[in-house]
Amino acid sequence: MAASGARRSILLLVSSMSAGGRSVRLGPRIVRILRGGGWEVAVRLTTPGDDPAAIAGEVASGSFVAALGGDGYLGAVARGCHESDAIFVPMPGGRGNDLCRALRIGTDPLVRARSLAPLGFSSNEAGADSSDWLASRIRPLDGMWVRSRDGVRLALGIVSIGLDARANILANESSFTSGPLAYGYGAFAALASHEPTEIVATVDGVERNMSGWIASASNSGRFGGGITLVESSDMSDGVLEVCHVGPLSLSRALPVLARVVAGRAKAHPAIEVESARVVSFAAPAGMIAMADGDRIASIPFTVDVAPGVVSVLV
Repeated sequence: MAASGARRSILLLVSSMSAGGRSVRLGPRIVRILRGGGWEVAVRLTTPGDDPAAIAGEVASGSFVAALGGDGYLGAVARGCHESDAIFVPMPGGRGNDLCRALRIGTDPLVRARSLAPLGFSSNEAGADSSDWLASRIRPLDGMWVRSRDGVRLALGIVSIGLDARANILANESSFTSGPLAYGYGAFAALASHEPTEIVATVDGVERNMSGWIASASNSGRFGGGITLVESSDMSDGVLEVCHVGPLSLSRALPVLARVVAGRAKAHPAIEVESARVVSFAAPAGMIAMADGDRIASIPFTVDVAPGVVSVLV
């Protein structure tokens, strides 16, 4: 017996730039999978001149908006869903896919589409209402408001300065299409040009010396195509985590940084983690901060936790 009930609608925003066009190549197959499950799918391919946050911000409240692209693209769409009160539906389409990893969605967009497909009809083939099943997969997702002279942006993963930000920049400039390979290359290439820096920050109103190798504010704890920097990060606990590796000598820093790249950051006492709600970086002026794979601000800037900033369909 065929599935019955009203079809649900979803807007699929596809990045033309992420992972060398991977999202564009897979987009038609994803649309077929979703439509096969009952979804009414509208598709919008976005180019560099488009603003995905503005597009998602114009939909009706309660609508489903899927984003197929890299982490920065997903963060922009999530910002728009926050503005419109739409349901954010992340789909892995970048090199790193750290948000989807953190949400346990995985890194295969076709598998993700097949997981979403059965939700397309409001009732199943036996006539049972699927609303409870759908509701069980929608949850609040925290974020971080990053406020700088360039404006206010939403980050979902980790806001990094120092070596981890430098590694991200070098990974973006590399020709690797694999996130783990790109970020692994970036991390070790960054060691050749990075110097531990004097960083002044304020954590929940208390001034801190965050000088050294790594200084970051975390929501998901993930970056670099699968690296878990802060295992204790929880994307729905209403707080963020501050991660700091101080000014160790290079010989002492290397094994610490190797643990970070290997995803075993928790195993070294030099990696300090504390919970916070607001972190402000005051110096050095002009230092670039990276988040979700993209440049997000430069010092001075402030990171505020954004509890339940958007509803996400997992």
